[in-house]
Amino acid sequence: MDPKAFRRVLGLFATGVTVVAAQHEDEIHGMTANAVTSVSLDPLLVLVCVGKHARMNQFIQGAGGFSINVLAEDQEPLSRYFSGAWPHQAPPEFRFVPWPGGPRLVGALAAMGCVVDRRVEAGDHSIVLGRVVALHEDGQHPRPLLFYGGRYRRLTEAEPPTAPPEQWPDDTVQIYHAEWSAGEPRPPQPDGGLP
Repeated sequence: MDPKAFRRVLGLFATGVTVVAAQHEDEIHGMTANAVTSVSLDPLLVLVCVGKHARMNQFIQGAGGFSINVLAEDQEPLSRYFSGAWPHQAPPEFRFVPWPGGPRLVGALAAMGCVVDRRVEAGDHSIVLGRVVALHEDGQHPRPLLFYGGRYRRLTEAEPPTAPPEQWPDDTVQIYHAEWSAGEPRPPQPDGGLP
């Protein structure tokens, strides 16, 4: 199987965009991720997939916890910055605050603080299961940043459904009823009736 085709097909699954952050000693490291999934309600578990050679892998190991920060639609620059695709020398403005599990990104649409529950090695990635210990919602940002088909997208309202077709007048609908028993000749059907 072609890895590029695999990525292209998976790219047709629209996702939100997050910044996963961990603090080890005095250093905070962030990583853009959309391979984030809820796992369990009892206990509260989520997972994030981290490349085995990514710096974040060592940070999460050292920290023992991490945060998952869901980006709002106006935070695309942060996604680009934390993915290593920021084209400018100066970083965009951002700020982390101390929080249970891992540092919380100020202004994110929502956040989950997690402690590492376990790790599962899977191919070239580590699946990190996090037990959720803190939740945050920011009511000022109602719309998430989305990723689909290799591009950032914005959530828009669905078009309202079209008006239903004009109702048939009552006199165009006729119901026919005839009694018929097996073995008897079938009664004639009215024009347009079902056979």
